[in-house]
Amino acid sequence: MEAKRIWCVRAGASGEADFLFLKRNQVAMSSEEIGDDAGLLPAARDAFKEAFARAAPAARPGSIPISAGQLYRFVHEMRIGDNVIYPRKSDRTVRWGEIVAPYVYDLEDMGEFGHRRGVRWIGKLSRDSFSQGALYELGSALTFFEVKSFAEEFREKFADPDNVADIQTSPAQDETEDSVLRDIEETTRDFISKRLKTDLKGSALEPFVASLFRAMGYNARATRAVRDDGIDVIAHRDELGIEPPILKIQVKSHDANICADHVKAFYAMVQERDVGIFITTGDYTASASSFARSKGNLKLIDGSGFVELIQKYYDRLDTGSRDVIRLRRVLVPDASGA
Repeated sequence: MEAKRIWCVRAGASGEADFLFLKRNQVAMSSEEIGDDAGLLPAARDAFKEAFARAAPAARPGSIPISAGQLYRFVHEMRIGDNVIYPRKSDRTVRWGEIVAPYVYDLEDMGEFGHRRGVRWIGKLSRDSFSQGALYELGSALTFFEVKSFAEEFREKFADPDNVADIQTSPAQDETEDSVLRDIEETTRDFISKRLKTDLKGSALEPFVASLFRAMGYNARATRAVRDDGIDVIAHRDELGIEPPILKIQVKSHDANICADHVKAFYAMVQERDVGIFITTGDYTASASSFARSKGNLKLIDGSGFVELIQKYYDRLDTGSRDVIRLRRVLVPDASGA
């Protein structure tokens, strides 16, 4: 049986169509050039080229075949049952889905992305789960293209149910920042994430987490050196550690996703008046996330959330922790308009 084709599609240059992708469950392409139902055009690449040439007479001649070819493939070559990848910049994840509906021209919500197909999202993984070569392939300048060189890697990663994170969607984020700022932010997140998984792998991560919680205003200490019951860090607001709630923290340097059994085993060590915090450099399965949502005193922090906390409290980290992840402040354009 022939393997399903894998397509990569972007939510606009800055993620503008993220709402359509994750809340409306539609992958989409811009309709600014061809603002009409492309399904009515003859099923031939030349017809799409002519339509683009009429719509954008001032466009560079070399750009027309590229734009026309992408829309032609979206309309006529993508099939129901094919897999689709959406590289989401805002949370550094790679979303994996299956095409479930034919091409439609739909202007409801974000009419500038009128060329659409229905998608069923299956899972997501951190960008760090993939080889550099696979990430380079997703970094193509094209808005829509077929994934070929590293297709098998993506299939294998998403074939394992324990390696697919909770696919709960979140409201679309404002992606209006200047492109320079976005690139700097993504590079910084990538850098921090890589340092966590290389220089702070294993038990070295525990004192770093203790330092992070001290930067957040807690009295915190790593416990692995004196105990081995799965609690890696203890944190509390008062100096003596006798006033509730006591934070009991487990830390995992993990590429694969944390399953529900691991989270349940940790939670069994958390007393009712304590708060359990599970931190991983990876992500969690859907069942692990569901279990945590059912407990009022359990918090899961994934790799993306971990990186955000480090960025937020970096200036308050002790010198040793900052030496491991060396950052410096830079001046960037203010895109807020204020």
